[in-house]
Amino acid sequence: MPAGFLIAALSWMLPNSEGSKFWVILLITYVIALGGFAHVVAGSVEVFILVIAGQISLATGFGAVLLPALIGNILGGTVLFSLIAYGQVQEEM
Repeated sequence: MPAGFLIAALSWMLPNSEGSKFWVILLITYVIALGGFAHVVAGSVEVFILVIAGQISLATGFGAVLLPALIGNILGGTVLFSLIAYGQVQEEM
C-alpha cells in the first residue's frame, strides 16, 4: 500500500514540480526502495527475471509477489489517495 500511495502522490506532484521533476521522481522512488515497499511494476521485473533464471515458478511469483503487490498498490494508490483528495474538496461540494 505505501508504494501505491507514493506513486499516486508522485503523479499528483509532477505537474507542479517545474524544473525539478527529476529530483521529485528520484526522491519518491528512493523512499520506495529504502522502505523496501513492494510495487507491482518493479516486482514484476524481479519475478520475471527469477522465472527466466529458473529459481521460481511463474505461479509462485504471481501468487506470492505480484498479486499481493497489485492489491496493495490498488488500495494504496486508489482508495487512500481518493480519500485524501476528497478531504481536500469536501467543503466545496
